[in-house]
Amino acid sequence: MRRTVRGAVAATACTVVLATGLAACGTVKQLTAAEKVSDAFGNITDSKTFKAELSFGATADEILAFDKLASDKGEQMDRKTAELMAELKISLAVSADKPLKDLDSFKNAQSGADPLNSLGQDPGYDVAYALSGKSGKSYAELRLVDGNIYVKADVDGIAQLAGEDAGELKDAGAMFPKVIQDALAGKWISIEGKTLKEFAEQATKAAGSKSGGASAAPSVDPKVASGLVNTVKDVLSRNVTFEDKGKQDGAEHIYVAAPAKALADDLLKSIKPVLKDIPGMEKLPGAAPTDIPDKKIGLDVFIKDGSVSAISFDLAQIDPKLPAEAHLPVKVTFSKDAGEAPKAPDGATKFAMSDFEEIVTSMMGSAGSKAKAGGKTAAAPLTAAQIKELTATGITEAQVKLMNQSGMTFEQIKKLLGATS
Repeated sequence: MRRTVRGAVAATACTVVLATGLAACGTVKQLTAAEKVSDAFGNITDSKTFKAELSFGATADEILAFDKLASDKGEQMDRKTAELMAELKISLAVSADKPLKDLDSFKNAQSGADPLNSLGQDPGYDVAYALSGKSGKSYAELRLVDGNIYVKADVDGIAQLAGEDAGELKDAGAMFPKVIQDALAGKWISIEGKTLKEFAEQATKAAGSKSGGASAAPSVDPKVASGLVNTVKDVLSRNVTFEDKGKQDGAEHIYVAAPAKALADDLLKSIKPVLKDIPGMEKLPGAAPTDIPDKKIGLDVFIKDGSVSAISFDLAQIDPKLPAEAHLPVKVTFSKDAGEAPKAPDGATKFAMSDFEEIVTSMMGSAGSKAKAGGKTAAAPLTAAQIKELTATGITEAQVKLMNQSGMTFEQIKKLLGATS
């Protein structure tokens, strides 16, 4: 495929879906079709459960046909890759003890009060993510249940997707704690919320020690976030159009479109002043990249029983050089029925704070271990004063001693940690 198509798949699909929801919700209601889309997106959160699935809406043969039209000579896709693309799907399931629209996290995300930090923080709010095949094969799962995280991955399967061999990775796992070895073996791993919090606090403390003081976690000013949301809504209301296409397979079909380059230009020019005081945002471009097609692009929204049931976006729109017969749809399906609520799996190996410490120490001490194995002199034991100086950076005494025992000298550890005298 052309690089422009490959590189823009995720960004374009997510941007267009976001544009659809924002343009239809809370902005000037341009047409009756816009009202339908607005209500359809809003009705999704009336339920206590929700499920979404992202996949290519094409068969392996259709993907190969598209690639033949989109690829330069010598870069055509093989059938195995096409079959994998047609087979894979990413799913999200949400379950709560009350309607999703009543959760504080959803309210904050929609209002812009705290869109980045609050989602998923409500009690009784559980989430499950999965990468799987349409045939039912599971590649990876992540669950957030009662504030705890559960992870499982088929390392061999994921490696095969990437055309690699997981053997070397599994061999390297022998130097890490049992929890890592279990993870590489495809077993469930659990991380308690309090463990994550403790790790984050320790990392913040270490970062603060290196910089000469404690650093607050980055956050977005609610006023800035709210202003950004409103600005984006205004821009989308000026550029996005809605066309009622009637019925298709029992669902209402509405086509949502916008001029790609004009929309990107308008967005960048409008949001740059809003974000000017946020570090790093001063470099935000004031105009759209030249490779964005100067034409109207759109997506199809399907509505059943008053709620969005599916969204389809044709990736062929991204590349203006493709012929009219080229099509590669990406489809997102939605359902208020998430099936069984995400649950904590049985028999998960607990990932403790000591495991975090051992992993970090093992990685830091690997250079020392190699030196020791090569016949070099073992490092001199650390003095109490040296240990005190090193632990002042935020790491534990056990970590310091383990690095020293692996062959690292005081000066090597000090340099690695960025400690100051």
